[in-house]
Amino acid sequence: MSTRDYFLLSIAALLVMLVATSVPASGQEDRGGGAAAAQGGRGGRGASTPAGPIPRRPDGKPDLTGNWNGSPGGVTHTVILEDHPGGFGVLGGQSLILDPPDGIIPYQPWALTERNRRREDSNGYEDQVGHCEFYDIGRLHSFAQEYTFSGNNFVINATQHITRVIPMDRREHLPEGIRLWLGDPIGRWEGDTLVVDSTNFNDKARMALGGDFHGAEAHIVERFTMVDANTIKWTMTIDNPKVFTRPWTMTSPAPMRRISAPDNPDVEDTCHEGNVDLVHQKNVYDQARAAASKAK
Repeated sequence: MSTRDYFLLSIAALLVMLVATSVPASGQEDRGGGAAAAQGGRGGRGASTPAGPIPRRPDGKPDLTGNWNGSPGGVTHTVILEDHPGGFGVLGGQSLILDPPDGIIPYQPWALTERNRRREDSNGYEDQVGHCEFYDIGRLHSFAQEYTFSGNNFVINATQHITRVIPMDRREHLPEGIRLWLGDPIGRWEGDTLVVDSTNFNDKARMALGGDFHGAEAHIVERFTMVDANTIKWTMTIDNPKVFTRPWTMTSPAPMRRISAPDNPDVEDTCHEGNVDLVHQKNVYDQARAAASKAK
């Protein structure tokens, strides 16, 4: 990726930081290596300071209730999930990919080509977050989230008023024809780990401003494991043979840490499609397509 590409992607990342209502807490041959992440090497990301025993619900299962954030502090991986250098206000970060061990998303050749097309600076306008549309579930880990239990549901309230209601007593997914931004989640317990199994995605969501995507047929399994009273280890395994050569697993930039509840949880979300930055992105997008059409 060129310096020019990275500069514009970095600007887009700063836009996300400005419009998010909560504070945000990486190659195949074209991907640059980079500086170490602010949180340290990949091997140390899972470490945590003991913080007392794991709280338990009446049924004996871990009580994840509370406010959590998986960011090391700053815009780290909203642009690129794999290893990348820092610059222009964006922190460098090591890959969030735990498996494969090389930290590279195992795209099918066609999918890598498409990902790279999306990464071109002139195509930044296509990213749905700039349009104030939904964040993909693989994109929420860098923002504050509130976890609660309500009846037989596990509920996640995340940035931009995104709420995920995860039934713990359902066994079958919705009919295949129903496609949703956040997919259709079903929760279950595996010992002390809360597992969320999601299918039925639409084909619109992106996992980062750098164009990464998982496709509509993805089968995504998240695991929430309490390490101690104030730390949750979160992982997400993605499988879609149409897009990837094998399943792969990622995690958050830092372990999910318990944080204080916001003073004003109902703060106004001022993100709107007419914002000035989006207008500039659309101008670049339209000009690039006009030039390409004229060249033909």
